[in-house]
This record gives sequence, C-alpha cells and structure tokens, in this order.
Amino acid sequence: MLKIVYTAACPNCNGNLEADRALASMPCSYCLGEEGIRMMNLHHHDKVKAIYNLLVSNNSLKNYWNIYYKLENFENIISYFRKVVRSEPWSLQKLWLRRLVDGENFTMSAPTGLGKSTTISLYSTYLGEKVVYIVPTKSLVEQVCKKITEFGGKVKCGSIDETKISVVTTSFLSKHKEELSNYKMDLIAVDDADAIIKSGKTTDLLVSLLGIPEEAYENAMKLVRLRRFVVNVMGTPEEDVIKKKIRDLETNLISYKGISSQLVVSSATLRPKGLKQQAIKFLTGFEPSSVQMYSRNIIDSKSSLNLSLIQKLGPGGLILVSRDYGRDMIKSIREKVEEFGLRADLAISGRKFMEKLSKGETDVIIGSASYYGVAVRGIDEPTRIKYVLFYGVPKMKISLDNALLNPFTLLRIMKSLEMEDHEFEKKVMSLSPSEAQAIRISLLKKQEIQGDKLRGLVDPLLKYRESVIETLKKTNSARFSTSAFLIVNEGKKGFFMEFPDVITYLQGSGRSSRLYNGGLTLGLSIILSDDDMLLEILERRLRSMMGDFNFKDVSLLELDKVKDDLDSCRRPNGETRKLEVTTSLMIVESPTKAKTIARMFGRPSMRIIGGVPIYETIIVDGNKVNLLDIMATRGHITDLTLDNIGYYGVEVKDNGDSEAHFSKIKRCYNCKRTFSSDSDACPYCGSSDFYTTENTIDAMRKIAMEVDHVLIATDPDIEGEKIAFDVASFVSPYNSSILRIKYHEVTKNGIMNALRNPGTLDVNTVKAQVARRIEDRWIGFELSSVLKAKFSGFNYGAGRVQTPVLGWIVNSTKDYKANMGYLVYANLDNKYMMRRFYKDKNKARDFVERNPKVKVTKEKEEMIVLSPYPPFTTETLLVEANQRFKLPASALMKIAQDLFEAGLITYHRTESIHVSPIGIDVAKTYLKKVGLEEEFSGRSWGEEGAHEAIRPTRPISIEELKQEVEDNPFAYFIRFTKFHYLVYDLIFRRFMASQMRNATGKKAEFKIAHSEGEEKVTFTTYVDGGFSKIYDVRVVDLREGEITPEYEIRRGSYSRLLSQADIILMMKEKGIGRPSTYSKTLESILRHGYVISSKKRYLLVATKKGINVFDFLDSKFKDLVSEKRTSDLLTRIDLISTGQLDPSSVVLDIFKEIKTSVNLLNS
Repeated sequence: MLKIVYTAACPNCNGNLEADRALASMPCSYCLGEEGIRMMNLHHHDKVKAIYNLLVSNNSLKNYWNIYYKLENFENIISYFRKVVRSEPWSLQKLWLRRLVDGENFTMSAPTGLGKSTTISLYSTYLGEKVVYIVPTKSLVEQVCKKITEFGGKVKCGSIDETKISVVTTSFLSKHKEELSNYKMDLIAVDDADAIIKSGKTTDLLVSLLGIPEEAYENAMKLVRLRRFVVNVMGTPEEDVIKKKIRDLETNLISYKGISSQLVVSSATLRPKGLKQQAIKFLTGFEPSSVQMYSRNIIDSKSSLNLSLIQKLGPGGLILVSRDYGRDMIKSIREKVEEFGLRADLAISGRKFMEKLSKGETDVIIGSASYYGVAVRGIDEPTRIKYVLFYGVPKMKISLDNALLNPFTLLRIMKSLEMEDHEFEKKVMSLSPSEAQAIRISLLKKQEIQGDKLRGLVDPLLKYRESVIETLKKTNSARFSTSAFLIVNEGKKGFFMEFPDVITYLQGSGRSSRLYNGGLTLGLSIILSDDDMLLEILERRLRSMMGDFNFKDVSLLELDKVKDDLDSCRRPNGETRKLEVTTSLMIVESPTKAKTIARMFGRPSMRIIGGVPIYETIIVDGNKVNLLDIMATRGHITDLTLDNIGYYGVEVKDNGDSEAHFSKIKRCYNCKRTFSSDSDACPYCGSSDFYTTENTIDAMRKIAMEVDHVLIATDPDIEGEKIAFDVASFVSPYNSSILRIKYHEVTKNGIMNALRNPGTLDVNTVKAQVARRIEDRWIGFELSSVLKAKFSGFNYGAGRVQTPVLGWIVNSTKDYKANMGYLVYANLDNKYMMRRFYKDKNKARDFVERNPKVKVTKEKEEMIVLSPYPPFTTETLLVEANQRFKLPASALMKIAQDLFEAGLITYHRTESIHVSPIGIDVAKTYLKKVGLEEEFSGRSWGEEGAHEAIRPTRPISIEELKQEVEDNPFAYFIRFTKFHYLVYDLIFRRFMASQMRNATGKKAEFKIAHSEGEEKVTFTTYVDGGFSKIYDVRVVDLREGEITPEYEIRRGSYSRLLSQADIILMMKEKGIGRPSTYSKTLESILRHGYVISSKKRYLLVATKKGINVFDFLDSKFKDLVSEKRTSDLLTRIDLISTGQLDPSSVVLDIFKEIKTSVNLLNS
C-alpha cells in the first residue's frame, strides 16, 4: 500500500496528517484514534462538533478549537438572522454574515435586491453599538434607520453616537472631519464607496474614521509608490532591493491588522487609482470595488428618438434622459408624457417621488441617465417599474486633450488616422496598465515621471498629441469614429471624445428587472437612439461583456404580448425567474488563469488574504447564480520532503508498504531556490526570507469555511490531479463539499460546462503521479550525489528519462565529429538544395569544377489527392514549432501555456487529435466568415477521450487577434511577443486545415544527372483547393534541362546532429516521452551544461561535461537508465493511472533496483 502523508498539516496539532484522514475531514491519528471512525458519515458541522468534544474529553485539544469556534459563531449569527428577519438567509447572505462575524473587510458582490442592506442592518443590530453606516443621500438615511429600528436596534440618524448604530451621509463626514479621529468604532459600513474614495481628501476621512494609525497610512502609500516604481528597475540589480523593501512594508502593514475598524462596502464601481485610494487596498486587504454583474432578465431593444411609444406601453415606466440634453429637456419630456394622459414625476433628491411611485400615484418617473443619479441607482420597485426608456444613447464625454494623455488612446487614434510610428507603437504596447496610468496622471498634474522607460515616452507622446489634433482640424469633419468611441468637433470648445456609458445602461435598465417572489421579474429596455454610431459601439461593448447580445428593433416585438408578460410576473403569484444562489471557492493553478476566468463574467472585485489575491465574480447560468471566489495555487503546493525522513522523503516498510511524506513548498528570496521542508531556514543558503505555500493553504482554508462548495479546477493532467488532491486534503477539514471540475479551454463555454458537470478526484492518477515523483526523486538524488562525488562539482544531475536522451545526443555528437569532411551545397534555382559529402576538400572542389551544369529531367508526374494533417498534439506542435521557428521546447510550452490561460487555445498537454463538436463549429464559423464555406469538411479525428487536440477556441485569425490586442492592450493578461503570434497562427491554420476538404495536386519524380551519376527526388509540384487555401504545402517544380547551380563548400559531417524536434520524435517513438516531460527533459540537460544549442541552426551538441557524465552513467548504471527500462517503467505508471497496477509494488521494485545498483557501485 502506498500512503501519502503531509507534514505539519494536522488542523489540530500541526503534525503529520495522513491523506486518507485529511480527505475524511479528520485530524491526525495521534490526536484522534479509532474512535473517530464512527463520525465519518456525519454532516460537516456535526462532525466538527463531535471531533471538538472528543478532543476536549481526551485532553488533546489544540488548534482545532479555532475551526469549532468559527463554525459556532457562524451558526449563531445565522440563527440570529432567522429570528429577527423571520426568513432563511440567502446563500449569499450567509457568506456575508460569516465574513462579518469573522471580522473580515470586504466588498459585498451582488446585484441590488439580494439583501445587502438587510444583511448590514441586521449585523449592525447584532453588534448594537460602535457602528457607522454611511449612505449617499438623506432619503437612504431614513430608509436604513427605519429598517434597523424594525430589527430592534438603537439607531442615531444623521450624526454619530458611539453607544448606538449611527447612520450618516458622506457629506456629514466632510462637515465633521475634525471629530472623526475621536471615535473608535467596531464597524464602518459604506453603501456607496465611490462617493467616499473619489478623492484623496475623502479617502483621508475614511482612514481617520477607521482608526488607521498615521504611520500605517504613510507606509501603505510608500508601498503603492514602490510597487509602481519596481516595473522601472526590472532586470537590474536594484530589482531585488526594491522587492525586499516591498516585502518589508507588506509585513509591517500586516502587524496593524485588527487595530483598525472593520470595513464593509455594499457597492462600488470605480477602481481606486489615486495614491491614497490605492493605499486603502493594502490597509484593509481588499479593493473597494464590487463585482459588476451583467446578467439580467431584460428584453433589450432600440427605436428612433420618438416618445410616442410611451402611449403604447402605459404606466410603469422610467425615462432616463441622456446627460447632454440637460434639465430643460427632462421638464419638456414630463410635459409630453402628461399630454399622453400619464402621471409623471421627476426623480430628484428626497423620498417624495419614491413614495408617490410606491403608492401608485405616479405612472412614469423621469430622470437623468447619470450613474450617480437617483433614477439610475436609487429605485427598487419590482412591481411598479416595468420598462425603461433611454432618451438618447447614454454617453460620457471628456476633453480630447486630456484623453490623449493616455498612451493607448493616443495610439488607437493615430492608427485610425493612419499615422504610423512602429517604434513608438512598440514602446506603448510594452506598457503595463499601471505604467500607462502613471504617465497620464503625471502629465495631468504636471509632475515629474519616474524611470527612464516612462520618461522616454513623454516627448513623443506630447508631439503626437499635437499632431493628432492638427490632423483632426484639417479633416474639417464634425465627427470622427473609431471602434470604441467618437471624436466630436465642437468648434471653439475644441475636440471631445464621446463613448457609450455602459455601466449606466446596465444599472439603469436593471431597474426594470428586480428580485420579486424569489426570482427576477421580466423587464423591457428601449433606447430611443439619437446617435446610431454610438449605439453600435454600445452594442459591441455589451456583446463583448455578455456574449450573445443585441438590441432588437421595437418594430419586431409583439408589444401587446410583452406588456402581458411584464404584468403577469408582477402579480402576487406570478411567475418570475426563480433564482438558486450558491457560493463557491474555485482553485486554479495560475494567477493569469484566475484573473482571466474572473473577468469573463463581469468586472471582478479583489481582496488579499495573507498576500494571496482572491478574485470575486458572479456567474449566472439560467436561474442559477454562483458567487465565485477564484484563487491560484501557483503550481504545486507540496513536494516530497527534503527533511530527514526515510529514504529521500519516503519510508519503505518491511512489509512492502510505503509512506511518501510531502511538505509545503518554499522559495528562497535570497538564493532563488525552491525547497520542500518544515525548516525555518533555506537548506541551501540559510536565509529565513522566503515565500511559502502555507500562505496559499491558509487562504484556501479561510475561504473554504465561508462558502458552500470548493471547486478544484487545476489542469486536466497528471500534475494537475496531484495538485487537486493536495488541495482537497488541506481543505477537507474546513469544508467537506469538495468537487473536481475540469475544462480544456479557458472560455465561458468551457468554464460553464465544467461547473455544470462537476466530478470527483481521480485517485489512481494521483497514485501514478506520486509513484513517478518518488522514482524521479530517488534516481535523481542518488545519481546526482554519485556524479557530484565523481566529478567534484555542484551542477550535476541525472534522471531515468534524461540519461537515455543525453545518450542520443552524445552519440550523435561523437558520430558527427568522427565523420567530419566537406559538404557541397548545390542550389538549383533557389528551389532545391542538393548536398554531396566528401572526406577530402580537393574532391569537393573537383566535383564543383566538373559540374558547372547539372541536367534535370522530370521522369514521371501523376495527379494526387492531399489530405490535411490532423490538428496538433503536444509532440507534433513541439516538433513543428522547432522546425519552423527554431523555438526550444521550453519556450514553446511557456507560450502555449500563455495562450491556453488567455483562453485562446485548448489545453496544450495532450496526446489526442480528437476534435469536439464545439471545435468543429469554430472552424465552420470561421470558414463561412472568410468565404470558404464550400471548403468545410468537419472531422472529429478519432474517438472522444479525456482530452482534445490543440485548437483555437474562437474563430479569429492572427490578424483579428492582433487587432483585438491593439484595440484593448489589456484584453488579455499576457504580454504578446512575435512568437506568441507565430505559434497561435500555426495552431490556428493547422486546425482550420484539418476541418477542410482534401486538396488536389501533382507529384513528380525528378532525375538530377551530374558527373558522378544521378540522384532521384520526388516533390509535390502543384496544389489546388481544399485545405491548401489556409495551410501552406511545400511545392517544388524544378525546371527541366540544364541548370547552373550556385555552389558552396562548407566544413561539415556525413552524420547529422540532432535537433530538439528530432529528440521529441525519438522520445515518442521509443515510449519514454509524455506531454508533460518532453520540455522538462530537454530543459534539464541544457541547464546542467551537458548539451548546448548551436547558434545558427539550433542543433544539439554534447559538451565534454555531458559526454563524461553519460559515459560514466552508461558504464556504472546501464540497467537503471536504459531506454527499455525507462519505457517499461513509464508503461507501468500508465497502468497505475488506470487502476490496473498497485503503486506500492512499483515503488518497491524501484527501491530494490536503485539499492542494488548503488550497492554494486560501492562494492
């Protein structure tokens, strides 16, 4: 039996914890013996209570009290909610209550109507005192005070009283700023964070009210400055110094945790950008910006600028007037509506218009289409507001002078005006969002810009800014459009940039679809368009956010039926779209993937737990709403321990069983090495300054206690399954609802399908990974120690797969050197290069002199049908990219990983050529789009399995991808290089070709006659139609007759050196390669200096060091590292992964094999 044991992992004593007990949510066997078995099937909360009681009775309670105490607190606050509110809290409300009672600072991510104000009011009542609830308007003060009073709380409206729950407006804080530092509050609740962090002065007020020490505030601002500055010193010696200062400041700020008041934000849309606003994030541990959810139950439509629709729709309307029309237009529209016989009122500050609307005394409300307007944000009347009319496209307008200080905006307009400067474009596209923001703010405030890189952009930016404005003046056009905004010439006022106000549209139209009867009411939204170009941009922006979005023409709607539907769902027993709300923690491997997934479904919020960023988003699937916290493990969180346990971290028992001990991974900031140990010091350099995955594990455990489910979404391969197993083992004691989800593309469809089809851990695959890791550790450590002793050096290492691969390169290098001579290259019309080898240089020269011409004859030619290649697997992509672009395997895999995590290609570690129906549809859509629909021939390429071939996830070509990146440089969380584009294009074309008809062509055999005889070669001479329209096929049609070659004589060899492509093909052929090992194997032998890559042709050459190492290993450990033994072992590991072989027997065999080899050497 192979057992996995985690060191320092028991939730009670922090001792060793067996994986099977961890997955059963149990402490270790030392803390709780056999009596814990009877609790295995209990509900999680009941199990925690039972374990706690047993630990207490056994006098062995240590850290487990913390889990029990938290769960009891959670249960108490939820029971209090049930008692006071007299209803069961939503799943989201339970999450918020758990965070509140746990003292967390956070943003409440949810659309209006899911109980945010109820939750804050309830918790404020629970605390009873030392609470300040800040709202934007006096009318909301009255509403909140009324609710808290109904809950039985003592409330102080309009001012602050530490003995009560104080409800005040933002303006109250500004008027009483001198008093704020005198208060020491437990909870600060902010309804609208935008109003309170919109400037540095208002941010100062919040910091004062929170009781944050001045020193901590200053340090937080220093931290923001350093994090902005560090990008300027990347790759220089100063980088490590600055990063050390950043870590020290972060540690310093953690020491203030618990000193300040708790902060909870109900809603916020602005991203904090200023220095002080950014500092808040590091002081509170979260970014005061809430998730923007884009899913609604609304019919989105459009019409011309005509108010007569009001007559048809009748009562229940909200008219939002575009801001550029002003107050006079709002009053004029009111008069027009009243002429239609409807009672109209204006949405202004105060509660009177709301009260009249609620009582049914008003039919239509009219207000400004402004995000901060009370009509857009302050109306929540599910039964009264049925439709929203936008009078004019909601828009925002800013001075073009200011807009052009943004380097990306300037570049986009330059390209639209065909003003090309490739060097300037290259520099701008290399900027990060924070760098672009730093340039804009510095220029706006006329401040000095830090860093040579950014300073170097200022002069060309200001020069091109003037050029753009001059060019626009010369066009004599009142309007100029781009894909994202309009430029409007307002004469003496100058040029302005207009762009649709997407958030105002979503928030405003959302007034018509509210929570009612446990679901969302149906709403109708109509834009009365005054600018079709701007409406088109708005539609395009909404489509990019929500996928399948479009404005339907009102003339195509059956308005009578729509009216009936709007009315019926608002009746007391009417049908609404019932919502099922859940909360989940999703754990992925990479931070890039976490950010990509979070942003797919709206704009996420972020909080930081122990230095680990957590992204929060909301996914809506039909009537299911899932609030998702997404975090990354950053790869493996454990590895076989380096501590002195067993045989290199594995205990092999006398009965043949094994225990593999895994410790948390640490990375030393000083020597940059990674180690897995429970030691407090780096074993390589002794430094105690290191990063540890314990931070990640602690964050996972904390969030797991808050949510309903834990979704483990690591990569769908053998390594990803081991990471998933580790995560489940560490998290299970904190949440027993753990699900494994798998996806093969980072797209909305891929993630949604994974969420709909959760599974369980594949334990057999985990066992296979552990067996392979044990073998790798044992052989690697034993051979490395032998090599270091033999050759008296440090950078030595070997493994079972690396050694035969090194052998191939050593042998090819020896053959190459043994067969040196001279190569004659004969270039025939730049179409074919004939090669001849001679040992003697004079003979090579003689051949050239005797053959000033060669005779070419086409022997025969025939028609052929050419079939496309299947789409790429890992192996074929590595080979093709190496042959075409000379890309090393490690670089290719990094690029493929980037493209996968950006959602551009499917999973890149695969041996499958299968294409799913979704993939086939991607090809069909693209070919139709480019007019090649008749060439489409969908192929699934084999049976469906666990994986799919490598293919694009969307029907966009390389040109379209480049345009996307130019239009929005931050659309993807990766930096595109020319090789990213080349690899994407290669994958795209190969896949599209695989879904197209066969091509037709001709094949010919040519005879090349010269003084020493003749050579015969066969080429494809002609290709037409089918996949050849997308994917290049090499065509060579030699000219018949006498040809005068262009000769070149070079020093060379009869034997050929191997390329990385050759090695990968050989690994595949000989059965010692897997998608996850091709790149690592080559990288390892290059890193050790056993092999170098030639400069011009990138061929692999064994060094003297590599030759000596291989010769030694081959003479002393031939059986251990032979091709056959390696292939047999990998086959056995594959059998473990399918459950056909017991891993303990394989581990025992490896143990005996290594011990025998080492003992023979020592003897």
